[in-house]
Amino acid sequence: MEETLTLTPMTREMYHAYFKEYENDPALFLDRAQFRPYTYSEEEVERYIRRQLGQKRKTLAVMYGNEIIGEIVIKNIEERKSAVLSISMKNERWKNRGFGTQAERLAVQYVFEELDIPTLYADALRTNGRSLRVMEKAGFRFEREDGTFKYYRIVRDDRPPCASRTEEV
Repeated sequence: MEETLTLTPMTREMYHAYFKEYENDPALFLDRAQFRPYTYSEEEVERYIRRQLGQKRKTLAVMYGNEIIGEIVIKNIEERKSAVLSISMKNERWKNRGFGTQAERLAVQYVFEELDIPTLYADALRTNGRSLRVMEKAGFRFEREDGTFKYYRIVRDDRPPCASRTEEV
């Protein structure tokens, strides 16, 4: 049986499981000299969880079967207006296999249908070709860029159809 990709609200235990196997991606550092491998710290993860709780955001685990393979953060939520989407995959094992695109499509569906937010924004470093391709495949349209980032937007009425489903969100 083929595993299904789903999104589910991130719990404290899930955060810790995710970050125990998380790896920094050197391609995401504008100054490669600043790259440092990620080292799991229970205290740092707890600080990260506390920061998530007090803000206008929802954090979802990207699940492949029973394994957490990524994190979706829907932030800067303005009810019935807009939000900003970010995604990260746990490590190289889950990159370049279509999981990011599938997860991002599920997140877009969730924001539009469950949160009733009609406009979703996302951005990525100009040098992060993988993330830029994922946004475009998920239906985001390029808006603008600056020296560091490219900015994208998707509007509920303009999105491509999504055959996937979201469970437990």
